[in-house]
Amino acid sequence: MGRHAIVGLALAWAAAVGSAALLAQGAAAPRNLRVLTPDVDIQRVMTRFNAALGVQCAYCHVANDFASDANPKKDVARNMLRMTQLVADRFPDSGNDFRNSRYVPFPEGKQYVTCFTCHQGAALPVSAAPDPKGPARAPEPGAPQGAPGPRGGGPPAGNAARGGAAPAAPLPPGRGAQQHMNMVHLPSNADTFMVMPAFRAALGVECNFCHVFGDKHERGHADERHLDGSPKKLVARNMIGMLKEINTALFPQDSIDIVFAASSIVPEGKRYVTCYTCHRGNHLPPLEPATAASR
Repeated sequence: MGRHAIVGLALAWAAAVGSAALLAQGAAAPRNLRVLTPDVDIQRVMTRFNAALGVQCAYCHVANDFASDANPKKDVARNMLRMTQLVADRFPDSGNDFRNSRYVPFPEGKQYVTCFTCHQGAALPVSAAPDPKGPARAPEPGAPQGAPGPRGGGPPAGNAARGGAAPAAPLPPGRGAQQHMNMVHLPSNADTFMVMPAFRAALGVECNFCHVFGDKHERGHADERHLDGSPKKLVARNMIGMLKEINTALFPQDSIDIVFAASSIVPEGKRYVTCYTCHRGNHLPPLEPATAASR
């Protein structure tokens, strides 16, 4: 057996012994709980944390002293648990009426948020969508055969200045020239040519997944966007409000533009929570590794 193989076996044995010691300690009655309650199955919960973040117990704990608060990541984990409770309170399921509001559940049934929903096996969740404009839509009716559909990211040609009109003054980032009706959490002048394609990319859906569509729905557009007839539009609004709450709680020192967070666009080096953080191209985010693998 080569030297590298022997070293590898030794390291594996040491890790196994360390993990066994941590688990044995975890078998005792838990102490210094701040968020979790003593009646939970601590070993089961901690094992799920390990799988969700792709880490071992000592990532958040002091080895051989689970009750210690010396590891600063333990306080981060506690705040994540509080955030998960907040999210679960807002998220739609068949037993939650959005705090007695008129919001209705997804027809698919219950859907909770777990640590894995955001982390998906990584200690640092993903914030930015690889392609915030989303995939090409179906070709417009009457377009030449084989012509690709629009991808979003800019206003249609019909909105351009005509007849030699002076070009419009530059707009602030994330803001458009139109004033949109019935906005709740997004500003009324949000650049929907940036935001809505990003929603499509984050959730892997078309516009009429959330919006009421009119007689041109085969384009994938939502011609009656100002209406609230689709229950998923109400859910989407609630999600945007939740993004604002989460990012404000996690990054109180930062001034975060909700238009960019909702568009899954973040500054370099930042880890803001965005639509893409949880959804990753699926309208139902995964809850645990098994559900992610089945998608």
